[in-house]
Amino acid sequence: MDIKVRNKVAELQRALEQDEQHTSLSDPVAKMMLVAMAHQSCEIERKMDQTVARLSEQFCDQVLQRSNLQAQPAVSVVNIGNGREYTPYYIDENDTFTYKSAKCNFRPIFRSRIVPGRIVACFMNNMLLQPNSTPLQATWPDNKHKDEIWLAFDAAGEVNTLEDAIIAFSHPLPSDMLMAEVGDVQIPMSLVMEDTPRTLNSNFMLMEFWKKSLVYYGLWLYRFGKCSNKRTLHRGEIPAWIMDSYAQEIIEPLVGNRYLWIRIKASRGISLPLNTAILLNSIPVVNYDIQDVKLSYSEPIQRLENDKTSTFFLDVVQNQEQAQEFFIRDFDVCQYDNERIREDITNLYHHYVNDYFAFVDSNSLHDGATLRSLRQSMMMVYDSLDEYRSGNTRPYGGAYAIRNPRNNQQPMVLTYFTTNGERGNMLRRGGRLTSTNVAVGDVEALIDATGGRNKIRDIKTRKELAKHIVNSNDRLFTKIDLLQYCRMEFMRAFGEEAMGYCNISLSESNIPVDGHIEKCINLHFNIQSEVLKEEVNNSDFFNYLKINIELRKSFSYKLTIS
Repeated sequence: MDIKVRNKVAELQRALEQDEQHTSLSDPVAKMMLVAMAHQSCEIERKMDQTVARLSEQFCDQVLQRSNLQAQPAVSVVNIGNGREYTPYYIDENDTFTYKSAKCNFRPIFRSRIVPGRIVACFMNNMLLQPNSTPLQATWPDNKHKDEIWLAFDAAGEVNTLEDAIIAFSHPLPSDMLMAEVGDVQIPMSLVMEDTPRTLNSNFMLMEFWKKSLVYYGLWLYRFGKCSNKRTLHRGEIPAWIMDSYAQEIIEPLVGNRYLWIRIKASRGISLPLNTAILLNSIPVVNYDIQDVKLSYSEPIQRLENDKTSTFFLDVVQNQEQAQEFFIRDFDVCQYDNERIREDITNLYHHYVNDYFAFVDSNSLHDGATLRSLRQSMMMVYDSLDEYRSGNTRPYGGAYAIRNPRNNQQPMVLTYFTTNGERGNMLRRGGRLTSTNVAVGDVEALIDATGGRNKIRDIKTRKELAKHIVNSNDRLFTKIDLLQYCRMEFMRAFGEEAMGYCNISLSESNIPVDGHIEKCINLHFNIQSEVLKEEVNNSDFFNYLKINIELRKSFSYKLTIS
């Protein structure tokens, strides 16, 4: 007899013994009816609990999109140094940059041209800026060119065009029309954030987050556009106006060298702070890999994720010819896991065993032996669930590629994207990456990698996320919305149990901004566990949280997180 049924029988016995009518339980029929009633009562309670749980899961499935639950890759910007190649070359998603400390690979978001060389000097605001040197004021200021930027670029080889090359600024250029000139060749410039990635789409990566993260870290990327003139760009001596603006001893190191002089101008002029950093060959990268899997008649199902390496499935490389030959099933998203399997087996077992004697000897079946054998098999399956109850089993989940059963053609090769999720955030500013491309030199991260997150698997975090989506439509209007969103993201990053050691609160204050007072909202994370506090501080959680809040908030107040 099940332990729950026994407890229910004991409870009913005590209730009957206390009854004024003193119902006698010496009658075996009465005891049998009592046990049957207790059993049915337990069955009703169990089914009610299952119904509530499954309704909750179904509600989450209806509210949440796959993009809300899937892993997200980390993004960063790297600078490509000079390698063994002297002429310009292209890099694209087929080039891999490896961060060995985290065992993560990053790939370029855009196809970009790399122009080997280095910027040796920059002239703007009547100041001479050189790497690792103090800015020098013009001896005789020139007002004609003071609202322009002149770059002296020491190219490693001949340069036919700057098209598709990317240059990074630590401060934004004017939003009006930008134009670069090299001699008499004019080249338009545009923000890279306005471009559409070749391989990534909105379901694969949150482009708005990427754009916001660049602004958060103070980095603006500009791409050189197409120009009609394809001849070799002219190298020249130092422009005459620079010679006339500076004393001989200041510009002496630049005299006699033939540089590629890049003139950048805007219709309203350009004025940047003196601490502006400018780097050519700076490209955005994202943490993802391209993998293949073979689906055949004998092996029609293949797992697309690896728990040992924390590799999460992102998307399938689009191929119209293969669209009908396979489908993807993510068991983490649909929540058909060990718990659901256990419930289904339990329901089937109880339904069959409870009704077994109703039809085992029925003349219409004439198969009592088979039913008895089936009953024994089901009891063995049910008893095997003790392994699950003891916690010795690993939950089954992940994304799977399944070959269409109606596909009787030859084996197919499926190409898909994967990411390392939160592990990609381990790349920090100044981190070095390696490349198998011999043309590529040193690769250095210009900003911290951010935005990487793991897949949401536990149902409680899903419920918090669904509550946030329903209450605010993924927007932040009130203080309650803000606190709920912070709670959900904390659970997403560190797990449900970590929430028991963290108290999230907010306060308001007034801070001076540009000569006036502005309202500020302060978020406080009071973490009681020292181990958890260290884990949070060593992660990119607060930067990730602040960028996402900035994307979703409907208020203009300043925000601080501590």
